[in-house]
Amino acid sequence: MSAFLVLKIVHVLSAIVAVGANLTYAFWLRRAGLDRDRLTWTIEGVRRLDSRVANPAYILLLVTGVLMVLTGAYSFEARWLQLAVILYVAVALLGILVFAPAVRRQAAEAERDPTSTAYADAARRSNRLGLLTTGIALLIVVLMVTKPV
Repeated sequence: MSAFLVLKIVHVLSAIVAVGANLTYAFWLRRAGLDRDRLTWTIEGVRRLDSRVANPAYILLLVTGVLMVLTGAYSFEARWLQLAVILYVAVALLGILVFAPAVRRQAAEAERDPTSTAYADAARRSNRLGLLTTGIALLIVVLMVTKPV
């Protein structure tokens, strides 16, 4: 098996793990409902899943992607790859600078009172940001699979 094929397999599996984990968050939060203990436990679980599973998988995606380009199989000159890298950087910055603080606020409001309008606003913001970041990640997957431009 070639080095490129190993990198590609790890790359694809990392995408499945990263995006797959992200897609479960809304499901778990809905299951928790507005019960303070279940909700705070679930939010902490989502945060741990993100930091210990999804984020390392996203980092592995970057590493394996760069290594695949360095094998000569692809070129950073390809427009689809340039767009995917731009989107990757954008979603990483969005996740670090906007989404993570929004989830921390949601967790704090859940601790205070998950039935409050403050919690509802924080949850709505986190959900929208989660949809946006997941949507961008899915767009990157589409670019990687179709290589359109």
